[in-house]
Amino acid sequence: MGELLDELLQIALMYLPAMVSNASPVFLKRGTPIDFGRNFVDGKRILGDGKTWEGFLLGMWFGITVATSLWVGTEDFRYFLYGSMGSLGALLGDMFFSFIKRRIGLPRGAPFPLGDQLDFFLGATALMVASGWRPQAFPWLVMAFVIVMLHVMTNRIAYWLGLKDVPW
Repeated sequence: MGELLDELLQIALMYLPAMVSNASPVFLKRGTPIDFGRNFVDGKRILGDGKTWEGFLLGMWFGITVATSLWVGTEDFRYFLYGSMGSLGALLGDMFFSFIKRRIGLPRGAPFPLGDQLDFFLGATALMVASGWRPQAFPWLVMAFVIVMLHVMTNRIAYWLGLKDVPW
């Protein structure tokens, strides 16, 4: 049982920069859209007004700051490397799913079951793994823990605090 808890703590710390990065843009209410208001070939917005350069940069700043703090606190460079890559992946994953939502005609803020929960996680995991990260064990438990316990909970808290318009 101690091994499982150690693994879950390490996983949570590895994903912490990505979660912070993903949550940070809600502090900004507006900015310059990443797609500059342009439409895709289907005539729909590429990403929409919710994905801004300012939000992206703020997310990266906060995520890298957390990753740096973990590196300094643990003296383990992997926290910086995987945390930074996870932060970038989280934001890119969120943008990718926004792109998909626009393609299927969902407006900004509309629920997208599973996509709203997996966007940051899949993007973060993809770039963390691409940069060499390999979780030790319990992959399905880790996925459930990160998605359900942390991501959903932080979205709900941000909603209750009035930082997000929707709880997903």
